[in-house]
Amino acid sequence: MERGKSMPEMPVDLSPDKPGPAPMRRRTRAAKLPASVEAQVARFSPPARRELRRLIRLSTRFADLTDTFPAAAYALATRRGPKAEREDAIGLVLEGAPLKVVARKLELPNWLKKLPPEAFEQPLGELPRSETFSRRVASRLPHDKGQAPFWLESVAFASKATHDEFAIWLAEQPIYADRGDPERVFAVLAAYAWFSRAPASEAKELIIVAWRPEIAFDTALCAAKSWLNRLRLIMQLQPGALLDSWLDGGEAEGYSFVPLTDRNSLLIEAQAMQNCADQYAERLARERCRLFSVRKGGTHVATLEIGPHARETGVLTITQLKARHNMPASIEAWQAAYAWLSKQSGLKRLPPMISPERPFDEKAWRRLMAPYRTAKSGAPWLPQRLTQATFARMDMDLCDLARRGGVTSWLFT
Repeated sequence: MERGKSMPEMPVDLSPDKPGPAPMRRRTRAAKLPASVEAQVARFSPPARRELRRLIRLSTRFADLTDTFPAAAYALATRRGPKAEREDAIGLVLEGAPLKVVARKLELPNWLKKLPPEAFEQPLGELPRSETFSRRVASRLPHDKGQAPFWLESVAFASKATHDEFAIWLAEQPIYADRGDPERVFAVLAAYAWFSRAPASEAKELIIVAWRPEIAFDTALCAAKSWLNRLRLIMQLQPGALLDSWLDGGEAEGYSFVPLTDRNSLLIEAQAMQNCADQYAERLARERCRLFSVRKGGTHVATLEIGPHARETGVLTITQLKARHNMPASIEAWQAAYAWLSKQSGLKRLPPMISPERPFDEKAWRRLMAPYRTAKSGAPWLPQRLTQATFARMDMDLCDLARRGGVTSWLFT
């Protein structure tokens, strides 16, 4: 454009035969719901509220549904299941059909009727529907609506990951005050409960105290932790994993001292002495101690633990000597142990700066979990690959469950 010249005006066609721009549509505001109905809708999770309001404007029967059967209202609002089934269910509600008919069309168990709207935050998946479960769970529903969402998700997971009996048992435990992911919180406990009632397998043989419907929560949790530790023993201390027993085996005062350096010897010792030698996989793998079986005339009489001296850095000493059932060892056994220790030339031992890497046997993990994965569609809540990190996460989640349930045991320290 040349400086000093103005732009020519563009002609404007005002002829009436050409349509002008379409007028802007004015959005009509939907009628407000009564305050009491809106308050009931507000109890549902935000993603469901808009569709609930739309349904309620179709008929006041849906307002009644949010109060008499919140789960059904939530299922319709979140479009659970096939479209045709939902439309049929909507028609049934409009006709005033019985709630059990609506529930059957939506494939919802009747026991959900007693749960408040606050219970429904996640999409409703598969839920236990047997009459036995419905009858028994009625007395185990959460009293605190704030705990209801985690309770519902946990019961659904328990049924999926094990069976309805375990779900009933879990439903009555006082562990739902803090929210969590059921697939993490209960993964190990569920696997332990499933193997407890499964056909014989290598993993089942590692269970000392099996799950049963009447078992106390703290007993079950300690048994699950013990089972997890024994799994670790199998996978991390295969024969040859510990080549250095620190001290030499031998004899003194008529007693034999036999190093325990692999899973087989530790399992045998734990069985013979009814003690926790099979729970030492982590301590042994991290070079924190060594265990010896103390025998007399071929009979197991005590288990000896060797570890760093509490006050003398770099010196090994006896840190534990226990008889069967962790009872105090005899004076004769103690005298023999110190006589044996006095003959050792390797008592000077500095702790390693970095714990050695002792990888898990992944083939053993796959073999051990194969029956469970086959029965439970792969059991994706358990790690496919077992590493230090994934095992530590399972262990940490089990310890967190102990905290939730107020379970105190040396197993969780």
